[in-house]
Amino acid sequence: MISFFKQYFTGEKNIGIFQSIMLILFLLSFFFVIFFVFSKSKKYYHEISLTPFELEEEKKRKRL
Repeated sequence: MISFFKQYFTGEKNIGIFQSIMLILFLLSFFFVIFFVFSKSKKYYHEISLTPFELEEEKKRKRL
């Protein structure tokens, strides 16, 4: 499969354009994820981090 892509892209004339577009798309998605992570408040991450403990407590209550 990789040899197919290698053979296809080595014969392509405008491969530099494709590489540039993919680099831009990667950087945009990377910065979007970084922005999303840092835009959330610490309270949000604290609540999410306690979720496994809450689930464990619910299981214990159901057993009793």
